[in-house]
Amino acid sequence: MGANILNLGQSALAAAQLGISTTGQNIANASTPGYSREVVIQSAAASQQIGGVFVGQGVNVSQVQRQYSDFIAQQVNSATTSKGAADAYLSQITGLNNIIADSTSGISPTLQTFFTSIQNLASSPNGTAGAAARQATLSAAQSLVGRINGLQNQVSQISMDVNGQIASTVTTINGYASQLAQLNDAIGKAQSTNSGAQPNDLLDQRDYLVTQLSQLTSVNVVQEGSQYNVFIGNGQPLVLGTQSNPLQVIQSPTDPSRNEIGYQAKGTVVQIAENSLPGGALGGLLDFRSNLLTTTQNSIGRVAVSIASAINQQQALGQDLNGAVGTNLFTMNPTISSSSSNNTGTSQINATITNPNALTTSDYNLQYASGKYTLTRVSDGTSITSTSLPMNFDGVNFDLAPPPAGAVPGNGDQFLIRPAASAAATIAVGIIDPNKLAVATAYSTSVPSTNTGSVTMTSGAVNSQVGSGSNSLTATIGAVTTDASFNASAFGSGFSLTFSSATNTLSGFPAGATVSVTSGGTTTNYKSTAPASASIPYTSGATISVNGMSFTIGDKGTPPANNDTFTVAPSTPAAATKLTFDSTANTLTGFPATANVTVKSGTTSTTYPAGTAVPYVNGATYSYSGVSFTMSGTPAKGDVFNLGPNTTGTGDNRNALLMQTIQTQNIMVGGTTTIQGAFAQFVSLIGNKTSEVQATSTSEASMLTNATNAQQSVSGVNLDEEASNLLKYQQSYQAAGKLMQIASQLFSTLLTIGQ
Repeated sequence: MGANILNLGQSALAAAQLGISTTGQNIANASTPGYSREVVIQSAAASQQIGGVFVGQGVNVSQVQRQYSDFIAQQVNSATTSKGAADAYLSQITGLNNIIADSTSGISPTLQTFFTSIQNLASSPNGTAGAAARQATLSAAQSLVGRINGLQNQVSQISMDVNGQIASTVTTINGYASQLAQLNDAIGKAQSTNSGAQPNDLLDQRDYLVTQLSQLTSVNVVQEGSQYNVFIGNGQPLVLGTQSNPLQVIQSPTDPSRNEIGYQAKGTVVQIAENSLPGGALGGLLDFRSNLLTTTQNSIGRVAVSIASAINQQQALGQDLNGAVGTNLFTMNPTISSSSSNNTGTSQINATITNPNALTTSDYNLQYASGKYTLTRVSDGTSITSTSLPMNFDGVNFDLAPPPAGAVPGNGDQFLIRPAASAAATIAVGIIDPNKLAVATAYSTSVPSTNTGSVTMTSGAVNSQVGSGSNSLTATIGAVTTDASFNASAFGSGFSLTFSSATNTLSGFPAGATVSVTSGGTTTNYKSTAPASASIPYTSGATISVNGMSFTIGDKGTPPANNDTFTVAPSTPAAATKLTFDSTANTLTGFPATANVTVKSGTTSTTYPAGTAVPYVNGATYSYSGVSFTMSGTPAKGDVFNLGPNTTGTGDNRNALLMQTIQTQNIMVGGTTTIQGAFAQFVSLIGNKTSEVQATSTSEASMLTNATNAQQSVSGVNLDEEASNLLKYQQSYQAAGKLMQIASQLFSTLLTIGQ
């Protein structure tokens, strides 16, 4: 019996000692990150039958168990991933918002100063005051350009920082992956050599690493035996047992300025799509870059394009102080077009902005496959297809670059086109001579004082850089409109189209130019390679587009005669001519011999072939060869009216007044807002998004706190509880020692009796 009592005391003493040791371990690691509280699991030893009764044999310690919940741990990891993404996004957008919302670095103040300078120039176009106003306008233009350049440089710096953070985040992820693989190996070995006993410290380290990894990316853990298989994003394996599969930072195939993420597969690096790595700091960085940073760069670029395009087009319709046609006030190279490094062909894509009003803030992907071109707007996935180029989409013309680039892309070739991405970085002032500001209008009219009628005329306007005319008696060529891609220098003196009745075609287009013909909503492209030029079938009323110009040629049932010509030439300088009023026919004669004159009265417009007498209509606007004027009143027989070039331009501010109105014109976002309005919308977008992400971050922080508290209630160390346990085990230890002392005394008594 004494021996049994001694064994009981010994087992109790050992259990109490282990309890004290475990409690001490908990107290020592109360502040250790990732540590899970441990408890001693005890059970009564199997009893032994002695003399017809079962007598207990003491206590067994089955294990030291860590208090851990897989379900709660998954909640913590999920909340950690969401919080990591929100924090990374918030960190970046806060810096961006500080730049964009800063009134000292914004575009609006300098844009206002620029238009104010044009207003002052319109008020004082000549003389000493005019010279000062011209110089002030150039200085304001330089300030505007500098502000746009500086804003773009700051955004570019953010882009570089994001690239660097993506690279460092991937390095950290790979480090965690390597450690997890090593821990998998260590845990497997520990369990195999210790009869399956749980190495709690190693398990805690592994689970803590998973939580740390969750801060960087979305994590899914699949347990297989003692091993963790870790998958990130949308299923990319990062750790499989004792093997880690590190990520790689690679250069984007279509955009060398962007870091992308890939992995090794059978000796080849495979790129992972950005949207396949959601959550965590990495997902937040990728989300910010693809959904906001790109939009920011394109938004600033779109504003720069709109400013430069509108001002330059108005400059081109004016006349400078030297009597010459206005040249571009602003220069830029707005578009970035790059081919994928994986392409098999040598083709390149030329993208030209034709309509800044239709520009979006998106990038575009162009892919050639199975004989078709698919053009996709990246921001929303909208796409169009065609069997040939050019394609015009969202105010941008996409076409193949001329030789020596390949004529046809390889099957599967891809191209990234960013129409306005470099506009803000490359915009510059193209004029250094203040006299070259086109303040005047190059066209003028006058009414001789000798006229006996009461007709008054407007001073005239230049409506287009390009005029048109024809010698046909049955067909007319309409007004020529130019888009943002029109190049006056390359246009030169223009060209003349000749009609062939035998083939029903028009020929004489510029060599190497692509001619697009739109009729009934269908556009057909006719290409040529210099020195050859395109020849197109004649369709009355069809819209013909070439080299940034668009016009129509039509008839009223009788086609042009063979060899009839249709001329497209610069609208200025306008030829001097004199109109004469015929009171008997109520007509005006004397328009240029090849001019097709359009008379607009109210909403009704009528175009008259060259050489035709044009009726006089009180209050009507007369347009020909890219210029126009309005006549009102009652003419008398023989009254004449002078039309022609503005020979001096002195004191003329008409073009400056028109340039000034650009500030209030809705020329952006599909004609819905002004330049300043578009930038204000963009600033509001950034501000609202910043507030949204701040709210999201706060919400995610609260969810993470709740999940962490729930985890700590299970796994965390409560020092008060541990102090109580320490006292309990101390008392148990003392009682067990007393029990062994009693057993010793019983032995001594028995030995004394035996003597």
